[in-house]
Amino acid sequence: MAKTQRIEVIDVLRGFTLLGIGIIHFTEQYYAGAPPEEYQNFTTHNLFDQIVMGFVSFLISGKFFMIFSFLFGLSFAIQLNNNQGDAHFVRRFIWRLIILFAIGAIHHLHYRGDILTIYAMLGFLLPLFIRVSDKWLLIIAVFLIANVPTFLTRVVEFITHTSLTGDFFETPQSELLQYYNTVKSGTYFDILKANFFEFKSKMQFQVGSGRIYITFGLFLLGLYAGRKNIFAQPEIFKKWIKWALWAFLICFVVLLTIGLTVSALKIEMDYKMWGLFGGMPYDLLNAAMATIYVSLTVILFQKEKWKKRLLVFLEAGRMGLTTYIMQTVFGTLIFFSYGLGLLGEFGAGLAVGIALVVFVLQIAFSKWWFTRFQYGPLEWVWRRLTAMGRG
Repeated sequence: MAKTQRIEVIDVLRGFTLLGIGIIHFTEQYYAGAPPEEYQNFTTHNLFDQIVMGFVSFLISGKFFMIFSFLFGLSFAIQLNNNQGDAHFVRRFIWRLIILFAIGAIHHLHYRGDILTIYAMLGFLLPLFIRVSDKWLLIIAVFLIANVPTFLTRVVEFITHTSLTGDFFETPQSELLQYYNTVKSGTYFDILKANFFEFKSKMQFQVGSGRIYITFGLFLLGLYAGRKNIFAQPEIFKKWIKWALWAFLICFVVLLTIGLTVSALKIEMDYKMWGLFGGMPYDLLNAAMATIYVSLTVILFQKEKWKKRLLVFLEAGRMGLTTYIMQTVFGTLIFFSYGLGLLGEFGAGLAVGIALVVFVLQIAFSKWWFTRFQYGPLEWVWRRLTAMGRG
């Protein structure tokens, strides 16, 4: 695969991933957290909404953030290769991460589900792995993606009857209701204030669920993939898709067995018990499905007919930061009180339709933009601020 074509398929993957992320966020109505009990069905008003949420949960949720994280690590590998990994590159990369954290912090004030701050913080660790061998890089990546640290934590918690990861999953109903009402009817500054104090809860979720370990593991896997230049070897993805299908089948059977056993024996399991026995197979199932999506995209991109279809995602992927942030702008203006305030007013069925319309508009905008400019709007800002740091 030629270099230009490799870059194209990476941008296509990023664009496709942002479509999935947008669908997840819109079906969750940009709430990003557990709702209070009295509004627990705010995204599912009828049977159709339940079916849509079922499909989104099974096919998209937990999978596309994995691809996005993998691509972040891959981008680091590409930059590293282009700059020979010298000290100047590392300093510039750290400065880029500081800027990204600032952008993410502003984003978090509007949407507590922001991932940019997490990426920026974890990104500071990537230069430490520049000299790590390929073998150990892959071992550490798989260890983290399988969420082994969280599994071990859950085992210790189960044995000692203690909580090592805080009480994020046991937030008082009064606090959940207060946040819901703030988003639904509070002022713009009320929402900014509420989200400012939600950063701690976000970090508790990241650690408690193990999402933070998985994310960094995917960064390392992306770095490994960049070193091995796997996108120049599309035949590798044919092997990956076979392995991933087997992994998916095994994890699915394990999860189904756990579910049927619990149901048949009427065993009462709280979230910690579910996490202990079902957490790792669920995380591995998500990783397997993410691998299938990536592999299938790369394989289809080699076919001329499919390549033309997939290139529709190219420009939206090229301006990935802009696309991601603008989805939040659309979503919060639709659902939050400082916009239309439609949180909970309709369900997932209509929300998916809105997500698709928004993404079509983003595709049209990105294609128009790149006929006039070389970089996306926020990408240009990020680039300019990075250049200022050189002085």
